[in-house]
Formats: sequence, structure tokens, C-alpha cells
Amino acid sequence: MTLTAKQEAFAQAVADGMTQSDAYRSAYDASKTKPEVIHVNASKLMADAKVALRVASLREALATKSLWTRLDSVQALSDIARDAEARANEKVAAIKELNAMHGFNEPAKLAISGGLTTRIELVPLV
Repeated sequence: MTLTAKQEAFAQAVADGMTQSDAYRSAYDASKTKPEVIHVNASKLMADAKVALRVASLREALATKSLWTRLDSVQALSDIARDAEARANEKVAAIKELNAMHGFNEPAKLAISGGLTTRIELVPLV
């Protein structure tokens, strides 16, 4: 399965999480191309079996290389919270972090201050 350099760049970008259109823009010179055309070309490129297989292969490789996942975080924090030998402040910190990760905390309230300036421009009728 041999891809062109641009197809490979597109596949790498999609596998890294870019949208297909953004990946197309990064791999190809699309500066003068309409967004609708980019979308169609990116879709056609992704429909190419060689490109789709390469994206799948890259995503699989990335998944196996991931060093730390959300599940790893939950497991580590749960272990600390349940450890009989852990200090109380460590347990509390672990539980607070777990609650924050799962959205159990009240939404944070932000105070926003500042002003709003409105400019009205009068244009003479000709």
C-alpha cells in the first residue's frame, strides 16, 4: 500500500484528530479552493481504500502507544482513595479530583467585569 506524500500527510493529520477538511488543507495547497470543494475532495480522499486503511492503521498504533488514559487516571486516584495506608489529605485530594473528572461538582461561577462600548456612525444619505 503506497500512498503519495500528500496522501500520507492527510492520513497522519486525520489520525492525529484533525477534521478531514482541515487535514486536506494541511496536506494540499488549498488556499484558493472553496470550502465546499475542499470538503468534497477530503471526503473522496478518505473514501479511498488505501487512505482509509492507513488512517485506521495509524489510529491503532496511536491507541496502543498512549501512555496514560482517563481510565488509568481513575484507577490511580481510586487506589489512593481506598488505600488504608494513605494519609487523609491524600485521600481527600484523590476524591476531589475524581469528583471533578466525573462532573459531580457544582459548576464554577465566574465573575466577569468590564465595559461595553457602542459606536454609532451616521452616514449621510446621498
